[in-house]
Amino acid sequence: MTSVSSMNSAAVLILQQAGPSTAAATAGDQASAPDAILAAVTGVSGETGGARLQASSSINNGLWDGKEKQDGVVQAALDYLDSDLFQSSDPRVKDTLKKLIAQNGEEFAAKVQAEKGRNAGMTLENAIVNAIGATIRDNRGQFSAGEFVVGFKFAGGGAMIQNIADVNGNSTYQSMMDDFQAAHAALLSARQSGETGLWSDAGTGPAEANFSAWTDKWLTSFGFDLPE
Repeated sequence: MTSVSSMNSAAVLILQQAGPSTAAATAGDQASAPDAILAAVTGVSGETGGARLQASSSINNGLWDGKEKQDGVVQAALDYLDSDLFQSSDPRVKDTLKKLIAQNGEEFAAKVQAEKGRNAGMTLENAIVNAIGATIRDNRGQFSAGEFVVGFKFAGGGAMIQNIADVNGNSTYQSMMDDFQAAHAALLSARQSGETGLWSDAGTGPAEANFSAWTDKWLTSFGFDLPE
């Protein structure tokens, strides 16, 4: 089911929520290098992109303590950004994100931990995606002044499209949302006055179609599978 919500200056369209991870891993003595941590925990240090990120999602909550685990989370985020699971309409976004995350690893790992703390069933991948979105919003001034779109694909299925408003708070998504809300208000007013058969006339249908067309456009542009 498709649901829509706005998040401060960024609007998010969730096409499908990634399911909670069913895997649980334990870790003993691990090397300090981030790759060694992921290797010891997931056994897939040779994998890259989506496969490695999906496997790293099996890291359990007991691995949050210590610098080594923080580095592992940061490395998993950097791997995600370098994979085909992350896309952006502005090619500069990826490098800016990688710089911010690498330079502020402790802060980013705390964001990821907070996401998992709010939802015990959330996968590491899903928490990383949410933390990346929060990193963009918290550092809006580090990105280009105009609006841009970022796409997140989940290794387990589903995708999320996020429209980041320009520095003045304007975005295509917000404009569509304003149109939808205005059309919905008109529809409710018509119904309350006893008028019927005004769904299309009120503009709600076309407004919803605009959302769908906009979403499909970016899913196609980013090479993501369209929802069935």
